[in-house]
Amino acid sequence: MAVPNAILALYYGWRGRPDIIYSSQVGDGHICIPLCVGIYALYHTLAVPAFFQTGVIVLLAATAVHFLFVMLFGQLPRLVGFALIGAYGWFLYHGLPR
Repeated sequence: MAVPNAILALYYGWRGRPDIIYSSQVGDGHICIPLCVGIYALYHTLAVPAFFQTGVIVLLAATAVHFLFVMLFGQLPRLVGFALIGAYGWFLYHGLPR
């Protein structure tokens, strides 16, 4: 489902409809990903990696920052978006190779 949603997100981004993009991505995060993890866990033992707690903290912090800026300014400033992407890159760099 990720590819069709990505195509729709690109289309509605081109049309200037960020509300549809947000709802599409939230649907992916709340339905598709946990569903895939749950189906995998039914058939295989799912070991939690050592950086799981760090990932949860990074996710909660990114959510709080995003919510705060949207609540105060009605949008996420581009510079803050780049900072969030950088934090995600840091997390991947430090967490995945181990």
